[in-house]
Amino acid sequence: MRAVGVILLLLVGCGVQPRNSGDTDEVSPPPVVVSDGLPICASIATPGMPMFKASACAMPAPGPIAVVTMTSIDTDLGTSKPPGLTCAHVGNGTAKLCVIAAPAITVDAGITLSAHGSVPLAIFAHSISILGTVDVASHAGGSVGAAALLDGCLTGSLPRLAGGGHGGGASGVGGQGGDQGGTSSTGGAGGFTFAVTGLVGGCGGTRGGDGSPGGQSDGGATTGGAGGGAVWIVSDRDKLFIDSGAAINASGAGGSGGAAEGHGGAGGGAGGLIVLQAPTIQLDPGGAVFANGGHGGGGAGANAAKPGFTAGAAGTDSTGPASGGSGGGGGTDGADTGTPAGGGSGGAGYPGANRRGQDGGQAGHGGGGGGGGEGAIRVVSGTRLTGPNVSPPAVQLP
Repeated sequence: MRAVGVILLLLVGCGVQPRNSGDTDEVSPPPVVVSDGLPICASIATPGMPMFKASACAMPAPGPIAVVTMTSIDTDLGTSKPPGLTCAHVGNGTAKLCVIAAPAITVDAGITLSAHGSVPLAIFAHSISILGTVDVASHAGGSVGAAALLDGCLTGSLPRLAGGGHGGGASGVGGQGGDQGGTSSTGGAGGFTFAVTGLVGGCGGTRGGDGSPGGQSDGGATTGGAGGGAVWIVSDRDKLFIDSGAAINASGAGGSGGAAEGHGGAGGGAGGLIVLQAPTIQLDPGGAVFANGGHGGGGAGANAAKPGFTAGAAGTDSTGPASGGSGGGGGTDGADTGTPAGGGSGGAGYPGANRRGQDGGQAGHGGGGGGGGEGAIRVVSGTRLTGPNVSPPAVQLP
């Protein structure tokens, strides 16, 4: 099991450069001076989980921050693309946060503030309005969410032959990979979860088998979907407002499909972690908070030399609380005539009911990858965050 570290933080004097709207000049902030002289402070402590404990005080930037253009934060460097928004690194033994702090923070409608890197993202303000999207999710073929677990995850059993890889785990278990057609017990299996004891994301799925006896002679060309990242959002005085059409997303990535003859699909990544803290939280209808699993990739067919062969399709990412994606379809087997079954389809990530990848349809056909398990949502607020727009169900902390 992954040993997840304790979070015990003290942030003092964390200044960030405000992002100005397009009709004003961008300026560097003066030395940290807060208009009301009051820092932003936050704490989390649960008697039943003594290791999940955090405290923080941050001196915000002197002015409000409005994210008005698509912005990606690199939490390892503390910088953004395009330039203009920074986050401050705060040490805590071997752990760190990348903190954006300001009197008020707004993410505009239609705008995405995303974060990638090994360090979790934290957003601290006296008031926060999310009208667009805060995205620490991982995406198939794209970026890996901030603080997704890349090392130390239990791999379970890797696939053999052309079995599918298993889905990643976090608060919930990932699905087993489908078997190579005609050969049982060849899909990857990794039935595990871990307790949420700190700000850390989910585990990735494992790669599909490549048809070799050990299922991995190609060095990992079929990679598993990465787990979702981690974000801590604190509004210490006013409500945290999540508008209709806005989203906070920490989902895992879909797994890639079997790329060549007799290859299994990769497993999807597990969801990550979202921690929301405010006196009250207003989640409008149509707003969404989700940390779902990515969908498994489909297995490939078995006869690449024949007309009609196709590789397995990649699993899609979750696009909303109800999942919003699907497992990748299995490839065709390349038969000269007819349409016999090909590779197995990938399993659906959480909240899909069946996360196991399908078996290959005939001998030698690749199994589908398993879907990723659920992440976690933790809430520290007088408001209970419930309903179909929250996935998985949020756990209320004292």
